[in-house]
Amino acid sequence: MAALPTLEAPRGLARLVGRLTKLFSQQVPAPTRTTTVGVADAEISALTSAWFNISTERIEIYDDAEEMEDTIDEVAVALDVLADEAVNAEGGAEESFRIIWGDGVSESVKDYVEAAIERCRLREKMYGITRDTLLYGDNFQQYILGEDFDLVRVMYMPPSSMVRNEDEVGLLLRGSTQNNFAFEQYVPRTNRFIAGFRAWQMEHIRWNRRGSSPYGRSMCYTARHSWRKLKAMEEALCVNWLTRAFARLLFVLDTTGKTSVEATTYIQKFKAGLMNKKVVSGVLGDEELSVVKDLFIGRGYHDFGGQIQEGLTDVRVLDTASTGFTHLDPVEYYQNKILTSMRVPKAYLGLERDINAKATLSYQDRRFARTIRRVQSVMSDFIHHFVALSLLLKGVNPFEAKYVVEWPSPSRLDVVEEAQALQSFSAAAQTLVGLGVVDDEYIALKFLQMSPSQWSTVFDRIQSKAQEVVDNEQPAGDDTDGDPADS
Repeated sequence: MAALPTLEAPRGLARLVGRLTKLFSQQVPAPTRTTTVGVADAEISALTSAWFNISTERIEIYDDAEEMEDTIDEVAVALDVLADEAVNAEGGAEESFRIIWGDGVSESVKDYVEAAIERCRLREKMYGITRDTLLYGDNFQQYILGEDFDLVRVMYMPPSSMVRNEDEVGLLLRGSTQNNFAFEQYVPRTNRFIAGFRAWQMEHIRWNRRGSSPYGRSMCYTARHSWRKLKAMEEALCVNWLTRAFARLLFVLDTTGKTSVEATTYIQKFKAGLMNKKVVSGVLGDEELSVVKDLFIGRGYHDFGGQIQEGLTDVRVLDTASTGFTHLDPVEYYQNKILTSMRVPKAYLGLERDINAKATLSYQDRRFARTIRRVQSVMSDFIHHFVALSLLLKGVNPFEAKYVVEWPSPSRLDVVEEAQALQSFSAAAQTLVGLGVVDDEYIALKFLQMSPSQWSTVFDRIQSKAQEVVDNEQPAGDDTDGDPADS
């Protein structure tokens, strides 16, 4: 690969590159020690462990999210669908994302960035990174450097062990001691300090961050309360199904003419005779008639007006059917609340039973596609930071390397509708330009949603190609400037 060019640095960029280079190569004095994951200081940790503690509420949210993923099929499948739709193109063999480079970027820069992506296996890891970001709301990836300041790995850091330190205006701290690092790692649920990281060493991906909170919010955040209720209801249903789903026998015994003591003795003897059987001579064993406890009731008959009703011992089967076994609306109610939090239509999970109107289905598809695009936008920020750091470490100005990150389309329906809308816009634009109502710049800015700088680039390209056509159509040998009388 050709050597990377050093672009003309903007103001302060050379100083920043030098600072990073010096930071990578510096020796940390004792008692601080250099580790593979950052800078650790055991003595400071021992002094501050008495008062520092990671937010227990954040840890509880992470724990709930993990348990929901492990126990609720709808949550696990919804996360799979969201991550799969966001990063995997149709066909399975296409790349999860592509970098489309702009004009003027040298081939050496392109090759270096692609090599860094391959070394870090960024495309292969993108599915897991996306899924974990949605599950926890936070995803910490540490940049690992090799020789010559090349990025060789992005390493997953458990969110429950990481702390983000900001100042009063929300900027990352820039210190080099505990509680002054931009990011710090602790043993989960303890105060033991592991390592500290500066801002460029860690990528903090945040999903659905709220207000001034330094951390994101899990996709499962609002579903936690509904999940607890649904879990209790499902467990109650299982207990009922196991204990009341089988028939029970009701024995009605004739106790006519017996006293209360005699009736009780008679019922117990009858019950024992049914439930005990002789195994061998002199040895009795228990024999249950059903999986649940049967009922034994004594019934006596009395003389009413000189008439005595015949007393018969009877056996009946009790119907233990309950509407609670078939009336599952409360369960579906909390299931729907969980799926609403996950923002995945039930049809994507195979749970849709009702046939909705076509307009409703189209809206669900468009709404889901917008959710996927938002996920892709968050992942694009991560890739932009990765590319910028890769180039900056090599002394290349990342602001001069123009590119965009392209993802697979989340909805074929959106693609068709956008193509139809663009066709209609083009016909309208052609008519308006022909009438002199608007010009080409207005069409580009309003209909095509271009920025002024993009239109300027496109206009220069159009002018350049038009000039090339003029030059190519000029007759050969037409550059003579002799006297007209010679012709």
